[in-house]
Amino acid sequence: MLPFPTTANEAYSTQYRPDLHALILRWLRPQTLAEIQESYGHLLVQAREHACARWLLDGRRDGPINADITHWLSGYFFPEAVRTLAPHRLCMAALSSPARLQQSHADGAVAPAVARALAPEQPYHTAVFLTEAEALIWLDAQPR
Repeated sequence: MLPFPTTANEAYSTQYRPDLHALILRWLRPQTLAEIQESYGHLLVQAREHACARWLLDGRRDGPINADITHWLSGYFFPEAVRTLAPHRLCMAALSSPARLQQSHADGAVAPAVARALAPEQPYHTAVFLTEAEALIWLDAQPR
């Protein structure tokens, strides 16, 4: 038996960690837009259930960054999550592979959308990390 309940399918897994007061979403393979929408929808349901606005998003096994998905996240989902979880501030630590991190800076098709999604003026707080340890340290420093 796992120490913390996990929900999983072939595309992603979610887990609430009460010791961290954080939700963890891990994509287990490259995702389609529909799968991303499903996984984030499931995460938001759990966030409401646990009153948890601190998320660890593990995209290290996901494929290349998709501009349509990034636009959907920043234009629709993240604003909806902010409204749903208010008054708590949504804080997201995103785990990235080195290839995705490089793409987020160098690929002209996605870099502007990623920069907008990560901009400090967004109504949520987010940062990108290459290691889970760094992500958890940052997330632990965010308000509970």
